[in-house]
Amino acid sequence: MKDSLKKYINDHRDEFDNLEVPDELFDNIMSKLDNSTPSVGKTRSIFPLKTWAIAASVAVILSLGIFNLWQEKEIDKTVIATKQTPKKEDENPIETSIPKNGLETSIIENKIQKNTAKVLANNSSDSPKQSIVNQNSILNYNIENDKVNAIELMNNEFSASSRLQGIALIKDFSDYDSKIIDFLSEKAISDENTNVRLAAVSALEIQHQNPVVTDRIQQIFVQQNDPMVQKELISFLSEKQPSELSTEVNQKLLSLAQDPTTEAFVKDEAYAVLMRY
Repeated sequence: MKDSLKKYINDHRDEFDNLEVPDELFDNIMSKLDNSTPSVGKTRSIFPLKTWAIAASVAVILSLGIFNLWQEKEIDKTVIATKQTPKKEDENPIETSIPKNGLETSIIENKIQKNTAKVLANNSSDSPKQSIVNQNSILNYNIENDKVNAIELMNNEFSASSRLQGIALIKDFSDYDSKIIDFLSEKAISDENTNVRLAAVSALEIQHQNPVVTDRIQQIFVQQNDPMVQKELISFLSEKQPSELSTEVNQKLLSLAQDPTTEAFVKDEAYAVLMRY
């Protein structure tokens, strides 16, 4: 291809040499070169855009830095406030346990406390004799309150621990009335929990000097089928004189000693009492 082009040029060299450049060609080229030079206005318009972009970037960076610094200060304040906040003490440090069915008891306690407060308020203006009377009234209120609590606890059929708690309150009484004796006797005979039965017998034995209580213990022994409670009752009866024991008690002792199904430790206790005759 190069050879053919070269040959064509050589063959027509005369024609190429005769061609003349037009006079206006150079002027046209120079005018185009002058027009292609970038204008000052366009060149200047580029620089403000770059300046604004740089300024915006700097502003964003500064804003982020200030925001992060503010966040760190707020976190520091929160940590310091948390460390300096004192722990609140419990307003009621003493917990009061109330049985499941103790609503009536709490109502009665509130009434008794209100009455006690009234009596105490009247003491300041009363005479010495009246003050003694008021003090006795307060004591009676407290005793009655304890009895109500004890009976309420012993009536709790769903909690053996509540019944034991009620019996423990009764043991602090200096004297038992007929109602308390009846409650303890019922628990000693029919309660489903052996520990409650033993606690009831123990509470009755505290009042052994009371003949009514002694007679009731003998009746409980005659009706008792729990070996552990039988042993406890026989130990108490062994301290009595044979003449103080009823015929029913002696028959029960003999029956336990002769019954092959009786527990060995109960037999031994029954024989020990019978051997004194």
